[in-house]
Amino acid sequence: MHSFHALPFRPALLGVAISAVLAGPAAAEETTSYFDEVLVWGTEVTSNTDTLHARDMSLKQADHMSDLLRDIPGVDVGGTHSVNQRINIRGLGETDLDIRLDGASQHANMFHHVGNLTLNPDILKSANIQVGNNSVTQSGLGGAVYSETKDAGDLLRPDERFGARAFTGYQSNDSRQGSLTLYGQLTDSVDAMVYGHGISRGNFKDGDGNTTIGADGDTYNVLTKVGVEPAEGHRFELSYDLYRDSGDYSPRADMGGSANQALSAQVLVPTDYNRDTITLGYELDGDNHDGKVTLYTSRTELVRDESVFIGSGVGWPGDRLSENKAENRNTGVNVLLSSNLRLLRLDNQLNYGLEYLHKNTESHYGGVQFMDESADSRAVFAENTLFITDTLSLTGGLRHDDYRRKATTGTHDFDDVTWSLGAEWQVTPDWTLFANARSLFKGPELLESFVKYQDVTVLADDLRPETGLNTQGGVRFARHLGEHRLGATATLFRTEIDDYIGTNWQGSGYVMENIADVEIDGFELSASYGFGNFNGKLSYARSDTTDKATGGPVAADNGRSMDVGDSLALSLDYQAERLETIFGLTSILVRDEDNVFAGTPIKEGYDVHNIYAQWVPSAVDGLSLTVGIDNLFDETYTSHASRSGTARGAVLNDFEPGRNVKISAAYQF
Repeated sequence: MHSFHALPFRPALLGVAISAVLAGPAAAEETTSYFDEVLVWGTEVTSNTDTLHARDMSLKQADHMSDLLRDIPGVDVGGTHSVNQRINIRGLGETDLDIRLDGASQHANMFHHVGNLTLNPDILKSANIQVGNNSVTQSGLGGAVYSETKDAGDLLRPDERFGARAFTGYQSNDSRQGSLTLYGQLTDSVDAMVYGHGISRGNFKDGDGNTTIGADGDTYNVLTKVGVEPAEGHRFELSYDLYRDSGDYSPRADMGGSANQALSAQVLVPTDYNRDTITLGYELDGDNHDGKVTLYTSRTELVRDESVFIGSGVGWPGDRLSENKAENRNTGVNVLLSSNLRLLRLDNQLNYGLEYLHKNTESHYGGVQFMDESADSRAVFAENTLFITDTLSLTGGLRHDDYRRKATTGTHDFDDVTWSLGAEWQVTPDWTLFANARSLFKGPELLESFVKYQDVTVLADDLRPETGLNTQGGVRFARHLGEHRLGATATLFRTEIDDYIGTNWQGSGYVMENIADVEIDGFELSASYGFGNFNGKLSYARSDTTDKATGGPVAADNGRSMDVGDSLALSLDYQAERLETIFGLTSILVRDEDNVFAGTPIKEGYDVHNIYAQWVPSAVDGLSLTVGIDNLFDETYTSHASRSGTARGAVLNDFEPGRNVKISAAYQF
């Protein structure tokens, strides 16, 4: 496990209170245990709407982002297939979110039957979730997901110069995985790490015992990192992250096995879904100035041999019966710096920086290039927090975005200045009130890379960029009563998006147009309790999305309502030091969602329960054995962020795996 770092700045009561709440009650006082000393593998998951954050996520033996994020209030992850991970925040999908891996933008719009993300949760050191956009340092309409991968410094234990970790795991609902990591301090100023991870998946069974089709394939990830620290407070890091996913997969990987059988019989499509990301980062950690600069290039490629439909009797576009390829390439730079300043006898924390992202998409059908499109995003921003007293702070920021879309439809420019305002007031040592407002801006996306319609797509003559306002406010509570740790957060929010853009099919092509003014209202509640080595958290989240003109639902990219049902999540963990074992439980209950379009089925509710245990015997230094059962009661269910509903007489639901027993072993030496 890792301890949490307090937010930078002065040790005033306000700063301490905010840091304690953001890190969770368990971290309000620095504590160590046997497990803190022996466990170095895991993921710190933090959120601005939560009060207690999971620390040793290796308990969950995650192989999909849903394993890490689904119990965070306001967050869901759709998709069950390895090529289909879809993060959803308050009903908004990943193209409306600011998602980065080691600072590199993961923005893409690949294909509506696969996801846009190729993230391996096993190697993540941290995942910081911003539910809602409350700061001009973010670009997403609905929030942000900032993930960082591990490096050698995270894995080396005290007095170690070199180390290695071997891991193997088995899952009864048909998958196996393993990894090998080598790392070391090459010199006093240079460290390095090489990580290799592979998963072999079969066709899982859902809660009714039905075996899916088209999920059988292999995924592997290789990450290499070299870090150089020429002087104290300065670090350069170069990394190369290679991700490969290959198999004979369902033509529509976002749908369940029965839907694929109904729509395309037994036809499976040889598929390769690849990503290569190179980042060069610089980190500054000084007394009054810190920050990070990241240069990156990231290429995501989808290759499908659709010639398998020849002679199959399954209807498929005749101009796509070949090996086809689409590529999305992001090249950019992010600069985010923070300075502590003393002005007019008041403390200030100034966050400032810039972003540049060049997106390029290409497609080839039968070896012949079909399209080449690009978009450029530029932004500069500054946001200052003014500490008026030890208990009151005010935040204000400005951001200028310039967006140029250069596509087959033509070249279009969009720009805007947006702002943020916020306040924090520590009413008592235990209670803090907060409020934020942030204006929003987003230009129109490039059309999906892997659709052959760029030449017959049009932008509406009066197309306007999406704008709007996100407002939220609430209260945080954190208190120690002897050995008891108490925490709670309540957040009320409203997100208004004017001129929401949809891409609609009209006869022979798509039209990109403003479809609605959207309002998303809701709240997130979270409460935690800790005593000794026990921690528990209970959260509840609700969001309601409406078309302001009709009062009805708003369509997501898959045509279904954007809304997800109210969710209740419970997580418990206990560190039994005498048994040298950590025990954990996560339960999620999701209510029916009936805000759907007329004539379509509701999104059915569900409850799912997972249990875990991890044994770390002191007699064998570096060994850990983990066992868990996901979907303990074999529930048949579909995430509300996944594909569901009916079409052409087929049930499209992307049913989640049924009961799954997980066993793994890791040895670090």
